[in-house]
Amino acid sequence: MAEPTFPWKLAWITGASGAIGGEIARRLAGAGVTVAATARSSDRLDQLAAGSERIKAFPADVLKPDELKEAVAKIESDLGSIDLALLGAGTYVPFDIRNIDLDGFHRSMALNVNGVINGIAAVLPSMLARRQGHIAIMGSLFGYAGWPGNGSYGASKAAVINLAESLKLELAGTGVALTIINPGFVDTPLNASYDPKKKLYVMSKERCARKILERLGRRPYEIAFPPQVEAFLKSVRSLPRAVSFPLIRWFTRKMGA
Repeated sequence: MAEPTFPWKLAWITGASGAIGGEIARRLAGAGVTVAATARSSDRLDQLAAGSERIKAFPADVLKPDELKEAVAKIESDLGSIDLALLGAGTYVPFDIRNIDLDGFHRSMALNVNGVINGIAAVLPSMLARRQGHIAIMGSLFGYAGWPGNGSYGASKAAVINLAESLKLELAGTGVALTIINPGFVDTPLNASYDPKKKLYVMSKERCARKILERLGRRPYEIAFPPQVEAFLKSVRSLPRAVSFPLIRWFTRKMGA
């Protein structure tokens, strides 16, 4: 089967050493897109870049804004203008109300929220100046509704969804597109510690990357899947809390959580 074609010449991916970011990088490179891959310096980032001549490593820490700005400047100096910035760095930390991991909560908020806005601050000025570009932010369907054991991750992704809504309104007419990517549970090492009974319709990283890339080139505001999880979580979010909370409790008990 022929590789799909995409509208970008150069894509910048943060969190590129992760399961989903790495899979997207490989698929884009296989389709002829040059990929600037950013993550903290590691063997995984080196291995990703070694796997394709179209993937170039630009190590940086997304929690250090100056490093990201320097990385973007070097990417655009070496490779040209960034057409697509996919901000995918993130983490998952379990949340236990009987033993709250404060360090884990703060780490989740920092990486999942600050890492996103740091990336936007690094790449957006040049896109606005060109009046052209596409920013894609990795969110989660679990940012739409609270879920047992998901307090740290869900709170951070709720913040990201709100940020995306604000940016979408402000970027209208600038030539810069904004997409929020909201998958459900993906089978990655990141969330391996999460209770399997509480995972809805878990998908592989390969399927997740394919679903994202099937739609991203059309520059939609939101890419959300699987549809069953999207429908459930968005529905309970819109219901009165007197209905939604018992419904979620019933559902998790039914799953054996």
